[in-house]
Amino acid sequence: MSTSAICQKSACCIDRPVSKILSKKGFQKAKKQGSKSLSISCEAAQDNSGVRRLQSTVNTTKANSVDQLHKLQAKDEEEYSFDDKNAAAASIRNSLQSASGSANPTITLGRRHKRQVPNVRELLGSGATVDDQSLSFTKVNRNFSPAQLIEKALATEKGSFLLSTGALATLSGAKTGRSPKDKRVVKDSTSEDVWWGPGSPNVPIDEDTFLKNRERALDYLHTRDEIYVVDGFAGWEPESRVAVRIVCARPYHAMFIQQLLIRPIPEDLKDFTPDITIYNAGAFPCNRYTNGMSSSTSVDVSLERREMVILGTMYAGEMKKGVFTMMQYLMPKCGILSMHAGCNIGKDNDVSLFFGLSGTGKTTLSTDPVRPLIGDDEHCWSENGVFNIEGGCYAKCIDLNPKLEPEIHKAIKFGAILENVVFTKNTRQVDYHDCSVTENTRAAYPIEHIENSVIPCVGPHPKNIILLCCDAFGVLPPVSKLTKSQAMYHFISGYTAKVAGTEVGITEPEATFSACFGSAFLVMHPYRYAALLADKMEQHSANAWLVNTGWTGGRYGVGNRMKLSQTRAIIDAIHSGELENAPSTHTAVFNLEVPLEVTGVPSDVLVPEVLWEDKEEFASTLQHLGELFNKNFEKFQTGGDMIGQDVVDEIRNAAPQVDVVVNV
Repeated sequence: MSTSAICQKSACCIDRPVSKILSKKGFQKAKKQGSKSLSISCEAAQDNSGVRRLQSTVNTTKANSVDQLHKLQAKDEEEYSFDDKNAAAASIRNSLQSASGSANPTITLGRRHKRQVPNVRELLGSGATVDDQSLSFTKVNRNFSPAQLIEKALATEKGSFLLSTGALATLSGAKTGRSPKDKRVVKDSTSEDVWWGPGSPNVPIDEDTFLKNRERALDYLHTRDEIYVVDGFAGWEPESRVAVRIVCARPYHAMFIQQLLIRPIPEDLKDFTPDITIYNAGAFPCNRYTNGMSSSTSVDVSLERREMVILGTMYAGEMKKGVFTMMQYLMPKCGILSMHAGCNIGKDNDVSLFFGLSGTGKTTLSTDPVRPLIGDDEHCWSENGVFNIEGGCYAKCIDLNPKLEPEIHKAIKFGAILENVVFTKNTRQVDYHDCSVTENTRAAYPIEHIENSVIPCVGPHPKNIILLCCDAFGVLPPVSKLTKSQAMYHFISGYTAKVAGTEVGITEPEATFSACFGSAFLVMHPYRYAALLADKMEQHSANAWLVNTGWTGGRYGVGNRMKLSQTRAIIDAIHSGELENAPSTHTAVFNLEVPLEVTGVPSDVLVPEVLWEDKEEFASTLQHLGELFNKNFEKFQTGGDMIGQDVVDEIRNAAPQVDVVVNV
């Protein structure tokens, strides 16, 4: 279908197709993937004759020496330089160009690194200053295969090891998680739609500050003898996909992002022009004296330039979420809802979306042995249905159990990366329970590693929207059906809870709210995304559910965590349609519709207060949680000029009624 047909007019979108939004950068025309496997190696040569060569009757090598034998074993790939009339090389050169117009190092693209003398007179004639940097060389390794990147990592990066499964173990450095407090967004004429102010993750900087950090990143990258460029795509829907380029200095970073982007076919690389560019110079700190910097780490986004700069952190997840942040800005402008959610599909083509914060079971529950996986983390919902943004998965692997999560466990093989895990030196076997480095151990792997996955990663319109929370207060029911207003309210709230021991100083359950289940990645006001969700739910008659994977029978420390088997039984009942007409009751305060019968789940588990010994404590705890919800929602009193006040009032009417007397 035509790209112009993507956008539908609504109160919360601008009538422009994706191609218009990305026109400045040269939007890549869709090329439908006809093959299940999308992994490539740069300039790979293949014999298409289909004829198997006859083996020589004399089994001797054609080499006359060991050195010659090695040359025969691994042949060179085609090499590119900027003297060649090659669009790919010119595109990479443009990406690495300083905003100041000063001379950059000569760049060679290919496996061999030929040291040629640069033309100094041409540099002088261009008006650029000749210095040591402009006379240096930088080798660009573009879209290297996993095997090549593993070899590079093992040879050059301390802390890189090949594990017994074939996966690459590596370390992310001092930072083992994202740095949301160091994120900055350029405030300029193009950022009118950006959510600023209380509750927003977007801290403004001016363009001059961004360009200083961009220059600092480029200076660092140009000091490297070789750097890595990964070109790929975000978005599996052909009409809506976005071209992404990552420039980085570590082979670990290149392999990570290559496994998480949608990998191009060789034809795509010939005229590849990026719509989004990320410069990862994470091994080099930002200048603390630069205006707006709060530490040696800075993650800066320019929506106008569609660029991101990473300084002072080597945590690879910053690149992944940088792409997602850009999609959170671009997609809603075309009436496409971008979502921090997992997604799978049943045998009847029924799609389910799983929203949830860390620790709620989003990845575990969306990776279902009987329902093929569309994706585990980032998706979009367009007029055609849903599509995965990514080409891979990034799963938590602390306490990973092959019996409980066999699909994820089997996905950790050659081509996967394990971050910050602990393993035995001799056997190279991972101890997933050891959190000596960090509790945030992670596995990154291409989605093809999930045996039960859908490729291309697209599906029809969702039938069920599942909002996951981990209620450590133990007062929310394991499952409840939501009205449209309640779905918007709980989507905007994005509730879960931290428990004692997870962070220093936490001794009691602590409520955590993250708007749209991904506040750190929001660009626009949460109401913009909530209104899109409500419109699509209504248009396609989708059901919404709140599923609590947290505690029952009492708060954390008193009650027990919901059994995974019981949560899976609830999810199965949602998918089978069992709960749509099940007998139900309504809770106090939150006014949630709770089914009284679920196959495989004891009835006393379904109504939280039944298992509480102290009924008065249950009532007070329920009131307390309702008050926390209402306090959090104070920053959403207006629609942020994104939606009408009538819709705002509808959402606010779904808030907990804390003045209601709880009868137990």
